[in-house]
Amino acid sequence: MTTEHDTIDFLAKPFDEHTSTIAIPVLRFNFTSSMMNKLTTFAKLHEHDNRFDFKNAWKLWAEQNKLLIHTETERLEQSGFTGNVSNKLFKSVRYYFRHKSVLPTVQPPRKTYKCIHKPILSAIDQQIISLIKTDSISSISPADAFDRFCTEQINLILDAIRISHSTDTNSISRDMIISYINQLKKTYKNRFYNIRVSCMTKT
Repeated sequence: MTTEHDTIDFLAKPFDEHTSTIAIPVLRFNFTSSMMNKLTTFAKLHEHDNRFDFKNAWKLWAEQNKLLIHTETERLEQSGFTGNVSNKLFKSVRYYFRHKSVLPTVQPPRKTYKCIHKPILSAIDQQIISLIKTDSISSISPADAFDRFCTEQINLILDAIRISHSTDTNSISRDMIISYINQLKKTYKNRFYNIRVSCMTKT
């Protein structure tokens, strides 16, 4: 049985199985999280400095953090980085961290999806199957079939809206009805299509 290790080892080798494994080079060299935190702090502290003041402040910071920069340089060089670490630090803090927002990204609230009442789904299926049995499904569009369903099942739909919004029938608003009908229409058309295709494949 081929293991994940075997697969990785195979992909790292050329076609000649006797050739030694190829070392995959690192394409991106990132700073440690502690270094990134310090760079972010410095960048935001001097975000609005002019070029001259920013450069002088950076020289002072680099002098005060010699040991940290030395440790970071050794780590990057051991990883294969061949560039100038000091230049990389300065460019990062000047052109990246200075413009990077420190505020966490706020995710928009997810829309709550209200399920269609089960008796509604059963009534939809029964109506569609009835149309199929009477051969009416070939001559009626999903939109017309849906309009007929709403007319025939108005009380069931109102009851479903009441349950969905946890309210009584007298408190059902026009917006509630429009919102539910729009959702119901999508559900109806999907079931109309799926049931029709299912029946056609069986015949």
